[in-house]
Amino acid sequence: MNEKIKLLSPKYWPTWIVVGILWLITRLPYTWQMNVGRGIGKCIYTFSKKMRHIAETNIKLCFPQFTQEQRDTLVKENFANIGIGIIETAMAWWISDERLKKCKISISGVEHADHAFAKGKGVILLSPHCTCIEMMGRLLGARYSFALMYRPHKKYILSYIQERFRKKYNVTQIARQNMRALIRILNENRAIWYAYDVDGGEKRSVFAPFFGIPTASLTTVTRIVNMSDAAIVPISFYKRDDCWGYDIKLLPALENFPSGDLVTDATQLNAVLEKSIKVKPEQYIWQYKRFKTRPPGDERLY
Repeated sequence: MNEKIKLLSPKYWPTWIVVGILWLITRLPYTWQMNVGRGIGKCIYTFSKKMRHIAETNIKLCFPQFTQEQRDTLVKENFANIGIGIIETAMAWWISDERLKKCKISISGVEHADHAFAKGKGVILLSPHCTCIEMMGRLLGARYSFALMYRPHKKYILSYIQERFRKKYNVTQIARQNMRALIRILNENRAIWYAYDVDGGEKRSVFAPFFGIPTASLTTVTRIVNMSDAAIVPISFYKRDDCWGYDIKLLPALENFPSGDLVTDATQLNAVLEKSIKVKPEQYIWQYKRFKTRPPGDERLY
Protein backbone atom coordinates (compact mmCIF):
# COMPACT_ATOMS: atom_id res chain seq x y z
CA MET A 1 0.00 0.00 0.00
CA ASN A 2 1.19 3.50 -0.81
CA GLU A 3 2.54 5.06 2.39
CA LYS A 4 0.47 8.25 2.11
CA ILE A 5 -2.71 6.23 1.64
CA LYS A 6 -1.78 4.05 4.58
CA LEU A 7 -1.26 7.12 6.78
CA LEU A 8 -4.83 8.25 6.01
CA SER A 9 -6.40 4.93 6.96
CA PRO A 10 -9.37 5.42 9.36
CA LYS A 11 -7.73 3.20 11.97
CA TYR A 12 -5.08 5.89 12.41
CA TRP A 13 -7.52 8.80 12.81
CA PRO A 14 -7.55 8.70 16.65
CA THR A 15 -3.74 8.89 16.65
CA TRP A 16 -3.82 11.79 14.19
CA ILE A 17 -6.24 13.65 16.49
CA VAL A 18 -3.80 13.26 19.39
CA VAL A 19 -0.93 14.36 17.15
CA GLY A 20 -2.92 17.40 16.08
CA ILE A 21 -3.61 18.35 19.70
CA LEU A 22 0.07 18.00 20.56
CA TRP A 23 1.00 20.19 17.59
CA LEU A 24 -1.41 22.88 18.81
CA ILE A 25 0.09 22.71 22.31
CA THR A 26 3.54 23.47 20.86
CA ARG A 27 2.15 26.83 19.71
CA LEU A 28 1.48 27.85 23.34
CA PRO A 29 3.89 29.83 25.58
CA TYR A 30 6.47 27.64 27.29
CA THR A 31 5.03 27.95 30.81
CA TRP A 32 1.60 26.94 29.51
CA GLN A 33 3.11 23.91 27.78
CA MET A 34 4.79 22.79 31.00
CA ASN A 35 1.53 23.17 32.93
CA VAL A 36 -0.26 21.09 30.30
CA GLY A 37 2.51 18.50 30.55
CA ARG A 38 2.16 18.29 34.32
CA GLY A 39 -1.58 17.88 33.88
CA ILE A 40 -1.02 15.03 31.42
CA GLY A 41 1.36 13.40 33.87
CA LYS A 42 -1.17 13.70 36.67
CA CYS A 43 -3.82 12.07 34.48
CA ILE A 44 -1.49 9.18 33.62
CA TYR A 45 -0.68 8.76 37.31
CA THR A 46 -4.37 8.73 38.21
CA PHE A 47 -5.74 6.48 35.49
CA SER A 48 -2.87 4.16 34.50
CA LYS A 49 -2.63 1.79 37.45
CA LYS A 50 -0.23 -0.44 35.51
CA MET A 51 2.31 2.32 34.84
CA ARG A 52 1.99 3.59 38.40
CA HIS A 53 2.58 0.09 39.78
CA ILE A 54 5.73 -0.36 37.66
CA ALA A 55 7.14 3.03 38.68
CA GLU A 56 6.33 2.46 42.36
CA THR A 57 7.93 -0.99 42.27
CA ASN A 58 11.10 0.27 40.56
CA ILE A 59 11.51 3.21 42.92
CA LYS A 60 10.92 1.04 45.99
CA LEU A 61 13.56 -1.42 44.75
CA CYS A 62 16.11 1.24 43.86
CA PHE A 63 15.64 3.53 46.87
CA PRO A 64 14.98 1.23 49.85
CA GLN A 65 16.43 3.93 52.13
CA PHE A 66 13.56 6.30 51.27
CA THR A 67 10.53 6.60 53.50
CA GLN A 68 7.14 5.80 52.00
CA GLU A 69 6.39 9.53 51.88
CA GLN A 70 9.62 10.23 49.98
CA ARG A 71 8.86 7.45 47.50
CA ASP A 72 5.30 8.70 46.96
CA THR A 73 6.60 12.22 46.32
CA LEU A 74 9.21 10.94 43.86
CA VAL A 75 6.60 8.89 41.97
CA LYS A 76 4.31 11.91 41.59
CA GLU A 77 7.19 14.16 40.49
CA ASN A 78 8.24 11.49 38.03
CA PHE A 79 4.81 11.28 36.43
CA ALA A 80 4.75 15.08 36.13
CA ASN A 81 8.04 14.82 34.23
CA ILE A 82 6.64 12.02 32.07
CA GLY A 83 3.82 14.36 31.03
CA ILE A 84 6.28 17.18 30.41
CA GLY A 85 8.40 14.74 28.40
CA ILE A 86 5.44 14.12 26.08
CA ILE A 87 5.18 17.86 25.45
CA GLU A 88 8.97 18.11 25.02
CA THR A 89 8.78 15.38 22.40
CA ALA A 90 6.18 17.39 20.48
CA MET A 91 8.34 20.50 20.85
CA ALA A 92 11.36 18.62 19.52
CA TRP A 93 9.36 17.61 16.47
CA TRP A 94 7.65 20.87 15.60
CA ILE A 95 8.97 24.07 17.14
CA SER A 96 11.01 26.31 14.86
CA ASP A 97 14.78 26.70 14.99
CA GLU A 98 14.21 30.36 15.80
CA ARG A 99 12.15 29.54 18.86
CA LEU A 100 14.62 26.87 19.92
CA LYS A 101 17.31 29.58 20.21
CA LYS A 102 15.51 30.81 23.34
CA CYS A 103 16.32 27.52 25.07
CA LYS A 104 19.24 27.82 27.49
CA ILE A 105 21.74 25.02 27.09
CA SER A 106 24.84 24.21 29.10
CA ILE A 107 27.24 21.57 27.79
CA SER A 108 30.13 20.58 30.04
CA GLY A 109 32.88 18.05 29.50
CA VAL A 110 33.16 18.48 25.71
CA GLU A 111 36.91 17.99 26.10
CA HIS A 112 36.25 14.37 27.09
CA ALA A 113 34.49 13.71 23.78
CA ASP A 114 37.25 15.53 21.87
CA HIS A 115 39.90 13.41 23.56
CA ALA A 116 37.96 10.24 22.73
CA PHE A 117 37.53 11.25 19.08
CA ALA A 118 41.29 11.85 18.86
CA LYS A 119 41.73 8.08 18.99
CA GLY A 120 39.97 7.88 15.61
CA LYS A 121 37.90 4.84 16.58
CA GLY A 122 34.52 6.45 17.15
CA VAL A 123 32.65 7.20 20.38
CA ILE A 124 29.75 5.50 22.17
CA LEU A 125 27.74 8.08 24.13
CA LEU A 126 26.32 6.03 26.99
CA SER A 127 23.20 7.30 28.74
CA PRO A 128 20.06 6.22 30.59
CA HIS A 129 16.56 6.89 29.24
CA CYS A 130 15.48 10.28 30.56
CA THR A 131 12.13 12.01 30.09
CA CYS A 132 13.65 14.72 27.87
CA ILE A 133 15.46 12.27 25.59
CA GLU A 134 13.74 13.30 22.33
CA MET A 135 14.49 16.98 22.93
CA MET A 136 18.12 16.04 23.48
CA GLY A 137 18.17 14.48 20.03
CA ARG A 138 16.95 17.77 18.56
CA LEU A 139 19.43 19.90 20.50
CA LEU A 140 22.45 17.68 19.86
CA GLY A 141 21.49 17.10 16.22
CA ALA A 142 21.57 20.86 15.64
CA ARG A 143 25.23 20.92 16.72
CA TYR A 144 26.76 17.53 15.98
CA SER A 145 26.36 14.62 13.61
CA PHE A 146 25.66 11.40 15.46
CA ALA A 147 23.84 8.11 15.11
CA LEU A 148 21.18 6.73 17.40
CA MET A 149 20.45 3.13 18.29
CA TYR A 150 16.68 2.76 18.20
CA ARG A 151 13.70 0.48 18.16
CA PRO A 152 10.74 1.66 15.99
CA HIS A 153 7.76 2.99 17.93
CA LYS A 154 4.87 0.53 18.19
CA LYS A 155 2.45 3.20 16.95
CA TYR A 156 2.95 3.46 13.18
CA ILE A 157 2.06 7.17 12.96
CA LEU A 158 4.39 8.11 15.81
CA SER A 159 7.17 6.00 14.30
CA TYR A 160 6.65 7.74 10.96
CA ILE A 161 6.81 11.23 12.50
CA GLN A 162 9.78 10.35 14.70
CA GLU A 163 11.83 8.98 11.81
CA ARG A 164 11.10 12.03 9.63
CA PHE A 165 12.09 14.37 12.46
CA ARG A 166 15.35 12.59 13.14
CA LYS A 167 16.36 12.57 9.49
CA LYS A 168 15.65 16.29 9.27
CA TYR A 169 17.82 17.14 12.25
CA ASN A 170 21.00 15.31 11.34
CA VAL A 171 20.36 12.17 13.39
CA THR A 172 21.22 8.85 11.73
CA GLN A 173 19.00 6.01 12.98
CA ILE A 174 20.39 2.50 13.30
CA ALA A 175 18.18 -0.43 14.20
CA ARG A 176 19.47 -2.21 17.30
CA GLN A 177 20.11 -5.43 15.42
CA ASN A 178 22.06 -3.77 12.56
CA MET A 179 25.55 -4.31 13.91
CA ARG A 180 27.21 -3.84 10.53
CA ALA A 181 25.85 -0.29 10.14
CA LEU A 182 26.83 0.54 13.70
CA ILE A 183 30.43 -0.56 13.23
CA ARG A 184 30.59 1.38 9.96
CA ILE A 185 29.57 4.58 11.77
CA LEU A 186 32.22 4.05 14.43
CA ASN A 187 34.87 3.30 11.79
CA GLU A 188 34.07 6.74 10.35
CA ASN A 189 35.02 8.14 13.78
CA ARG A 190 31.49 9.30 14.51
CA ALA A 191 29.39 9.04 17.66
CA ILE A 192 26.74 6.49 18.55
CA TRP A 193 24.22 7.43 21.23
CA TYR A 194 23.40 4.27 23.16
CA ALA A 195 20.80 4.16 25.96
CA TYR A 196 22.00 1.06 27.77
CA ASP A 197 19.22 0.51 30.34
CA VAL A 198 17.23 -2.04 28.33
CA ASP A 199 16.13 -5.52 29.37
CA GLY A 200 17.09 -7.63 26.37
CA GLY A 201 16.27 -10.97 27.96
CA GLU A 202 18.51 -13.60 29.48
CA LYS A 203 20.08 -14.92 26.25
CA ARG A 204 21.78 -11.62 25.33
CA SER A 205 22.57 -10.51 28.86
CA VAL A 206 24.43 -11.20 32.05
CA PHE A 207 23.16 -10.44 35.54
CA ALA A 208 24.97 -7.48 37.03
CA PRO A 209 24.03 -5.12 39.88
CA PHE A 210 21.94 -2.05 39.08
CA PHE A 211 20.95 -0.15 42.22
CA GLY A 212 22.13 -3.26 44.06
CA ILE A 213 19.69 -5.54 42.24
CA PRO A 214 20.85 -8.39 39.94
CA THR A 215 19.69 -7.04 36.57
CA ALA A 216 19.71 -8.50 33.07
CA SER A 217 22.33 -6.29 31.39
CA LEU A 218 23.13 -6.46 27.70
CA THR A 219 26.57 -7.62 26.59
CA THR A 220 26.23 -5.70 23.31
CA VAL A 221 28.45 -2.78 24.33
CA THR A 222 31.34 -5.10 25.14
CA ARG A 223 30.91 -6.79 21.77
CA ILE A 224 30.85 -3.42 19.96
CA VAL A 225 34.03 -2.21 21.67
CA ASN A 226 35.79 -5.50 20.94
CA MET A 227 34.91 -5.08 17.25
CA SER A 228 35.67 -1.36 16.93
CA ASP A 229 37.91 -0.24 19.81
CA ALA A 230 35.53 2.70 20.26
CA ALA A 231 35.69 4.84 23.39
CA ILE A 232 32.73 4.95 25.79
CA VAL A 233 31.91 8.47 26.99
CA PRO A 234 29.08 8.73 29.58
CA ILE A 235 26.58 11.51 28.85
CA SER A 236 23.74 12.82 31.01
CA PHE A 237 20.82 15.16 30.30
CA TYR A 238 18.82 17.17 32.81
CA LYS A 239 15.92 19.55 32.32
CA ARG A 240 16.27 22.71 34.37
CA ASP A 241 13.57 23.42 36.92
CA ASP A 242 13.70 27.21 36.85
CA CYS A 243 13.56 27.95 33.11
CA TRP A 244 13.45 26.46 29.64
CA GLY A 245 16.88 24.94 29.54
CA TYR A 246 18.93 21.78 29.79
CA ASP A 247 22.28 20.76 31.25
CA ILE A 248 24.27 18.25 29.24
CA LYS A 249 27.25 16.65 30.96
CA LEU A 250 29.96 14.43 29.46
CA LEU A 251 32.37 12.46 31.61
CA PRO A 252 35.82 11.03 30.84
CA ALA A 253 35.87 7.90 28.69
CA LEU A 254 35.68 4.65 30.63
CA GLU A 255 39.00 3.05 31.43
CA ASN A 256 39.87 -0.65 31.46
CA PHE A 257 36.92 -1.46 29.23
CA PRO A 258 36.39 -4.14 28.14
CA SER A 259 37.85 -5.97 31.10
CA GLY A 260 37.67 -9.48 29.68
CA ASP A 261 34.77 -10.36 31.96
CA LEU A 262 31.19 -9.65 30.84
CA VAL A 263 29.78 -9.26 34.34
CA THR A 264 32.52 -6.78 35.28
CA ASP A 265 31.82 -4.80 32.12
CA ALA A 266 28.06 -4.72 32.72
CA THR A 267 28.63 -3.72 36.35
CA GLN A 268 30.75 -0.78 35.23
CA LEU A 269 28.16 0.35 32.69
CA ASN A 270 25.29 0.04 35.18
CA ALA A 271 27.25 2.08 37.74
CA VAL A 272 27.61 4.89 35.20
CA LEU A 273 23.86 4.95 34.57
CA GLU A 274 23.05 4.72 38.27
CA LYS A 275 25.24 7.74 39.05
CA SER A 276 23.54 9.75 36.32
CA ILE A 277 20.01 8.80 37.44
CA LYS A 278 20.63 9.70 41.08
CA VAL A 279 21.27 13.36 40.18
CA LYS A 280 17.61 13.88 39.21
CA PRO A 281 15.74 10.60 39.69
CA GLU A 282 12.41 12.29 38.96
CA GLN A 283 13.55 12.69 35.33
CA TYR A 284 14.27 9.01 34.74
CA ILE A 285 11.73 6.79 32.95
CA TRP A 286 10.75 4.49 35.82
CA GLN A 287 7.72 3.17 33.93
CA TYR A 288 9.86 0.56 32.13
CA LYS A 289 10.11 -2.99 33.52
CA ARG A 290 13.87 -2.82 33.98
CA PHE A 291 13.89 -5.83 36.31
CA LYS A 292 11.54 -8.03 34.30
CA THR A 293 14.09 -10.77 33.54
CA ARG A 294 15.16 -12.46 36.76
CA PRO A 295 17.97 -14.85 37.60
CA PRO A 296 16.87 -18.52 37.69
CA GLY A 297 14.84 -19.20 40.82
CA ASP A 298 14.10 -15.54 41.62
CA GLU A 299 10.48 -14.45 41.93
CA ARG A 300 8.94 -11.97 39.51
CA LEU A 301 8.99 -8.37 40.65
CA TYR A 302 6.03 -6.98 38.68
